[in-house]
Amino acid sequence: MFTLGMLLSCIFITNTGLEEQNIGSNLVENPSSDFDQYAVTCYICVNVSDNLICNQFAIDRPCKPGETFCHTLHIMDSKGTSVLVNKKCTTEKECQRNKVGCVEIDAQTMCISCCDQNYCNVNVPTNSSTAVFDDKITKMRMLAKNLFREQEKALTTSVKQANCSSLYGFDFRWLFLLIFHVVFGIIS
Repeated sequence: MFTLGMLLSCIFITNTGLEEQNIGSNLVENPSSDFDQYAVTCYICVNVSDNLICNQFAIDRPCKPGETFCHTLHIMDSKGTSVLVNKKCTTEKECQRNKVGCVEIDAQTMCISCCDQNYCNVNVPTNSSTAVFDDKITKMRMLAKNLFREQEKALTTSVKQANCSSLYGFDFRWLFLLIFHVVFGIIS
């Protein structure tokens, strides 16, 4: 015959097992950290006179962590002929919307553009239409990171609620049924 002590020990063993399994803490392994590891690959060259030469001999490797933008500096003479091309990986701090565009200095035009997609700096900016700030990937990455954070919160809350419902719902219903059967002598 089941005793009340046996029934209570079953409940405590079940709940201790849930706590030992640490349900919920292992379900999400921090997916937002994957977004922090994102690396863009840019054309990289220093003090080259022509965009074609820059792209042809550019260093081809992913940028360092934190460098999520491709930065391009292009200087042209008064006829629009390239004088200097610099391309590099850089941070979001250096590549901002207010730091791109074209400026005329003496008889030369200096244009700067920033973008955050692989090899997006293949072309050099030549005027205010092409000297742009493009942060589509950064925006998408931030949206995805926030979405994963919200899902992580929701999953953690759901797991906690599931643990509580099994503690307060499932186990006690079985306890009630077992006590009912014990009290009324159905189980011997």
